[in-house]
Amino acid sequence: MEEFKLPKVLAISISTWHKDSGIHTQTDLFKYWDPNRVAHIYTRSNYPDTPVCNKFFQIAENGIIRSVLNRKPVGKEVFNGQKAENAADDKAIQSERKLYDYAHKKKNWFLTCVRELVWKLGNWKTKALLDYVKEVNPDVYFIPIYGVAYMAWLQLYVIKKFPRPYVCFITDDNYSYMACGKNPWAWLHRYILRKGVKKLAENCNEIFVITKTEAKDTDDNFGTKSVVLTKGIDYSKLKFDDRKPHTPIKMVYTGNLLIGRAASLIEISKALANINKDGVKVTFDIYTPTILDDEITKILNANGCTKHAPVPKEQVVQIQKDADIVVFVESLEKEHRYDARLSFSTKLTDYFASGKCIFAIGDKIIAPIQYLEEYDCAIVSTDYRQIEGQLRQLIDSPDMIVEYGRKAFETGLMNHEETKVRKTFVETLCKAAKNKR
Repeated sequence: MEEFKLPKVLAISISTWHKDSGIHTQTDLFKYWDPNRVAHIYTRSNYPDTPVCNKFFQIAENGIIRSVLNRKPVGKEVFNGQKAENAADDKAIQSERKLYDYAHKKKNWFLTCVRELVWKLGNWKTKALLDYVKEVNPDVYFIPIYGVAYMAWLQLYVIKKFPRPYVCFITDDNYSYMACGKNPWAWLHRYILRKGVKKLAENCNEIFVITKTEAKDTDDNFGTKSVVLTKGIDYSKLKFDDRKPHTPIKMVYTGNLLIGRAASLIEISKALANINKDGVKVTFDIYTPTILDDEITKILNANGCTKHAPVPKEQVVQIQKDADIVVFVESLEKEHRYDARLSFSTKLTDYFASGKCIFAIGDKIIAPIQYLEEYDCAIVSTDYRQIEGQLRQLIDSPDMIVEYGRKAFETGLMNHEETKVRKTFVETLCKAAKNKR
């Protein structure tokens, strides 16, 4: 399908679309579109820089907080590649980034509820927002569903004011109470969130999910017919590399360490303390943007482990290519065990493309671990006590590292080949766009 025939799309999501952000799920999907036929509303303070879209509207959350008191309207059109307008603007961007890092590390459900209240009271239903949507005049909305109620309020407000067909995309468990534990504020927040999620899901024209497990949950909850959609891999220039592992073996982790993931890396470091006791057999390089405390940083800079600052996407690809084992982790800690129950990290598709042996840690109830075990395309630990033994097995059997790299590469080719993903995404949005409201 030619780009000029594709419908005009307005995406309404949280994060800024930026080529160096490390968050590429949505922008990778829209690289199939003419950027002049894609528009984006987002709720961060920083500015976009992406080749997939040329028209943006920003509703900065720090402005929402101030508007509760000063009642000044929040929201403005911004431009691709725009820089901070002044020192105060840059300071706001940096402070917001630190605040989000802290919030992810120290989840506080009471403050999450306060945040929703701030958005409820904030002055974001503005003439500027409505003028922007009217000017864009989309054929279809692209509506990712998040774990915060204010995004559903914003999305539903726009849809109500300018009715158009819309397609939802769910990538996490944003509906069940499983992750709430016994925290009353978590239960209150989920009760509020569920109302918006339910209204969006039950009234959308089409709905994407990221795993088969999530498809079943979603269809059972909302009576939908979900379409499974994951990040695509361009295999046209890829070839499996069957070289022997390095000596010592090179392990790599690239990504954030939020929602308890650092705990799993700490357990790897502890295992390597024993494995490398009589000489370095495995090195483990960790590249993460997550700000960690001194104690965790010390552990992740010992026993053959080295923590690095984050690097650009292009460099990440090369780092993974040079590795022997790439590490995928979710937390096995009680408070975070179910956070990724229905998700499917785009990191996994990057790992499949690398053709490297995947070493994964996570609870057997979560979708990505189920997927890896279903296709036998990774070495999987569902208990911290398994880690050392499994790593020793790989050290003693280097051919096993190569074989699991091959399995990962072939799984990606079978299930995530880019042309298949493109066809699914484009055809689904085009189908929705034809159903005029």
